[in-house]
Amino acid sequence: MKTTRPRASISWKSVQRNVFVDDALKMSGFVYHFLTWPHAKTILETKKLRLSPVRSWVDPYEKWWCDQLFELDDLSTAIAYGMCWTSNSFAEPSWRMAAFGRSDPIVRIRCKKSALLEAGKNCAKRTSGELYLGRIRYCKSEKVKELASTKFDMPHDSLTKSAATMLLYKRNAFQFENEVRLLWLDKGVSQCEFLIDIDPGSTISQVMTSPYAEWTQHKAIKKYVEKLGIESKKSAVMREPAKGPHAK
Repeated sequence: MKTTRPRASISWKSVQRNVFVDDALKMSGFVYHFLTWPHAKTILETKKLRLSPVRSWVDPYEKWWCDQLFELDDLSTAIAYGMCWTSNSFAEPSWRMAAFGRSDPIVRIRCKKSALLEAGKNCAKRTSGELYLGRIRYCKSEKVKELASTKFDMPHDSLTKSAATMLLYKRNAFQFENEVRLLWLDKGVSQCEFLIDIDPGSTISQVMTSPYAEWTQHKAIKKYVEKLGIESKKSAVMREPAKGPHAK
């Protein structure tokens, strides 16, 4: 007899065939993705967002969670790809975390949630599989372990929808990330990536350079980005505050 999972329930709203949005996700506003400039430049050049297999993620927690999740008989045939975003617009530690162990300058690409979803909808029209856009739920470690150790009993949910639901749960320790995930779920043989076609000028509204990047690096990035009609800025998060009685 199967044990029912303890309230791993997310309401998914169908916005198109095979495209679902987390009903609790506010679609107004922006999301942000941190990456090295060479990888960002590849997105701009190829006009494609790259979603990587979630089981290839090197983060120890993510690896543990995916190993637990996709070894279940219920989900063993599901293939999941993902791209992680954040709703944090001001978070200096994010720049340092993204730069850890990297030598290339870090940038942050900004997209409207609606623009990101539109790119996914266009992709879903031409490809089998299902697209999901949702925000991470943060919960106590005990609940995460409980979710990982029990069986599915969701007769009305598809295999991919169940997997997408579970991929939106993380421990409270990660709550500072305010993470939003773009997921592609499919069945069959895992590939090294899943690509979503975009029009960079309409999908990406800004490319921001790390506050720790050299000014010459930023100028080169700015020159490239603005040729595509995309706003380019250098983060001012480390700029010293103005001094004096009229400082804001």
